Amino acid sequence: MTLNIKTLTALALFASAALPFSARAQGYPSQTQVDGQQAQQPAQVPPQFKADTERAMRYALPADFMPRATSAIGELQARNIQPPNSQGLGLQAMISQAGQVPGFAAVLSSHGFTPESFITGMTTFGMTLAVSNGQVPAGMPSPNPSNVALFKAHPDQVNALMQAMGNPPH
Repeated sequence: MTLNIKTLTALALFASAALPFSARAQGYPSQTQVDGQQAQQPAQVPPQFKADTERAMRYALPADFMPRATSAIGELQARNIQPPNSQGLGLQAMISQAGQVPGFAAVLSSHGFTPESFITGMTTFGMTLAVSNGQVPAGMPSPNPSNVALFKAHPDQVNALMQAMGNPPH
């Protein structure tokens, strides 16, 4: 098994927890866009997704997060360690499952991460990136300003992490 980039991207974008968010973040049209109709009501956001989203958007990425995460992803790939399937899981469940994957926590630890700090950080990275690119629905919390400043100060590190995840910069 190799590191499934789609799985890691799902962790980063927290796509598994809310299909309406993931579809918009990945550029797929909503059903109302397809039908040409205006939505009567905004989609209901599950309470756990809302809490996890707020947690991720408040989280302050360490200044060295992106280079360490890039290195950690490279080592996970080199060791053929795959993160768990996160389909339908909340943030805490993803963290718990990741900690049980043989070798995953040890690789993360060698790069200064715990499963919690890595998955929360990757989720924060993905959501901050999505917000920066205007790819989130209205009503989502704003990202931590220090993360936005970090992205602006180090676009090369943002690009390197995206490439490590298998998502070339746009």
